[in-house]
Amino acid sequence: LFSGKRLRRAERSFAISAARSLIFNDQLSARVADLTWDRIVTGDIANLDGTGSVFAVDAATELLDDRCRRLDIHPTGSLWGRGASSAAGAVAERERIAAERYPTLRLGLEATAAEGRRALRARVKGLTWEWLGCDLRLAFSLGRGAYATSLVRELVDPR
Repeated sequence: LFSGKRLRRAERSFAISAARSLIFNDQLSARVADLTWDRIVTGDIANLDGTGSVFAVDAATELLDDRCRRLDIHPTGSLWGRGASSAAGAVAERERIAAERYPTLRLGLEATAAEGRRALRARVKGLTWEWLGCDLRLAFSLGRGAYATSLVRELVDPR
């Protein structure tokens, strides 16, 4: 897509999503490494759980920390695209650094899609499990933008 190849609409959409996901995952990895993936920090854009509503965090407060612990709000990462990051300070800088690791994708996304946001974590609803002999059966639901494979990777040690 970003080298000029013409794609059908579905392929184009998939390519944009994959490029955005790679940069988003890089941002999330950095937040996991510094233990801020599940905390609201100054400069964040917070997401109200279960909605597309977001708001800027001018200053991290005890009230926001409490709301985050209760999964009422979540920190977000950038779905890279056209326009400046809506985050501020060190959060925006971290997002910029992640995007710059992939210059072709960064430039391509800036030319084709507007910036968006996605929560760095997801609420898991209705998680149940049962052993069926040597097999483990899991049932749960996730909101939009969350992936079952990611959840299972976090729950199960493949060794």
